[in-house]
Amino acid sequence: MTEGRTMKKPVLIVTCGNPDAGDDGFGHAVAERLRADAPPGVTIKELGIRPADLLEDAEGYGALIIVDAICCPGEELGSLMAMDWFDPARPVLKNEATLSTHGMSMGRQLDLLQSLGMLPSVVRVVGSHVGRVKMGYPLTDAVERSVSTVAGVIREYAGSREDEGY
Repeated sequence: MTEGRTMKKPVLIVTCGNPDAGDDGFGHAVAERLRADAPPGVTIKELGIRPADLLEDAEGYGALIIVDAICCPGEELGSLMAMDWFDPARPVLKNEATLSTHGMSMGRQLDLLQSLGMLPSVVRVVGSHVGRVKMGYPLTDAVERSVSTVAGVIREYAGSREDEGY
């Protein structure tokens, strides 16, 4: 190890969504793009429509990046949203505290991981505002265009983070 440099802790990137349900496949598309050129120390795990599997995988990482389709009325289709989960000023997500069709909501899972001491100290949520979520359809053009942008933001973020001050 070079003197004066801090070792990076590994980063877990989890993606959610159904690749066969239109814009809900955003997370899957980002995972595919990231796998082509993932930064060292990064693990990519697709949770698909089972985000509750996060409970099995989050421990031992320095950072967690969650990638998912985001539905916020009034936002431009395909626009990026990136937030620090712990930021008190972050927007409240639609299914943050309720049970979702995936089982336990992501918000409840993160709360549980934190209470068990398994949640990384850094948690980021990155997504694209989506429109059509319907079985048998591809991503809309706007969301498809956002995949490369979001993958680039995540690559830069994960590749540049240091163990401290991330």
